[in-house]
Amino acid sequence: MRMSLTGRLRRRASQFVGDLEQARKPDNLLMSRLIRPFKIYPENGRWYGTYKKGNYMFPIDETELERLDVFHKIFLLARRNVLHSAPIYHLESPRILDLGCGTGIWVIEMADKYPGGFHVGLDLNYIQPELQVPPIPANTRFLQKDIEDSWQGLEPSSWDLIHMRTMNGSINNWPKVYAETFRHLKPYDGYIEQVEIDWTPRCDDGSLSGDAYIVQWANELLDAMDNFCRPIRLDNNPTKKQLADAGFVDIKEEVIRLPLNGRPAEAPGRDLGRWFNLGVRLACEPLSLAPLSRGYGRTLDEIRGLSEKVRGEMASITAHAYCALHIFTARKPR
Repeated sequence: MRMSLTGRLRRRASQFVGDLEQARKPDNLLMSRLIRPFKIYPENGRWYGTYKKGNYMFPIDETELERLDVFHKIFLLARRNVLHSAPIYHLESPRILDLGCGTGIWVIEMADKYPGGFHVGLDLNYIQPELQVPPIPANTRFLQKDIEDSWQGLEPSSWDLIHMRTMNGSINNWPKVYAETFRHLKPYDGYIEQVEIDWTPRCDDGSLSGDAYIVQWANELLDAMDNFCRPIRLDNNPTKKQLADAGFVDIKEEVIRLPLNGRPAEAPGRDLGRWFNLGVRLACEPLSLAPLSRGYGRTLDEIRGLSEKVRGEMASITAHAYCALHIFTARKPR
């Protein structure tokens, strides 16, 4: 990675308002480098986006953007620095679309990896970088879109890879998202790739107590998001069935353990465990604030109290516990 973990990429980039046809026009290149302020509102001491207010239940402030960059590092460690698992057949000029691109870090690194391609990141919120030096790659655009609405302007049957990462908790209608993804991929060799964390703590040797704070936190978060009909809970069987129902073939799933304990025996796992342990400590409060306050009427002090207990537990955890990273890939046939 040629950028720092804590968000230098956000000072590299452009934000573009419009569709892809506009984005290609030379006289719009300057427009695509203008900074567009995003509207925010305060809740529980954090800042949230106003566009489609309430649909995205997590903060979008600077602290949260740094957390998202930490998780990008976690994904790279878990995948041994691989940015994507799905094959790309048009390596010289791939068209790559990232749904829910967040800070834009994955899109920018893919643009660096495939400089002859055309790379687009979509997100509900304008939290991608503003323009400073070094600039984002010239082959990169960011658009504000709700992917559960119309995909107007994104050109059906034109994309080599449509990628999404940690979108569980943000989507109400997965069949619709998969159907639109299928419609917009190239036939024969267009691929979808979806990367998700299963937040349910697991342990194979009984060393993690069912009364652990991390278990309590995960159960409350998953139940709350289920009630909002935007599940963050991962169930791989429905995911694969929904992909098949949308028309995808060659559906594959890879599962990678994310150790909660930063002290596993093997060195690579130890490094990943340290980072994921940090990630959980950074994530437990922002992921919980809106779901637990809006869904269960929890006070800010109550949510912070539970989060502090989780952080304290994670700081000294000895249990051989883990969460799981799931990577789904599938191909659009003829």
